[in-house]
Amino acid sequence: MFFFFFDDDRVKYQPGTVCRVVGRDEGKTVVIHQISEDTLWCYENRPVRHRINRQGVKVIDFDPACILSPYGYDVLEITNEIPLQTDGWGAKYRRQG
Repeated sequence: MFFFFFDDDRVKYQPGTVCRVVGRDEGKTVVIHQISEDTLWCYENRPVRHRINRQGVKVIDFDPACILSPYGYDVLEITNEIPLQTDGWGAKYRRQG
């Protein structure tokens, strides 16, 4: 029986994890949505913007979870000090992770 132990930091990256960008967009916080082989698809950890339409109804103007950007493992640093938002169109997908 063989057991494979590997020392790979990629195991700790899971969907829903809050990370800080260390390279090109220094200080930006993102949330991992999907993991490919060498790519982490993330969206910004910003609040959802609302607006009032002409009928006077509050609607979602912009949800950051709708826009995914690719990042590499070497660019992201895990931090869970920033709470994940729970409202908006993409909230149900954020809770699945």
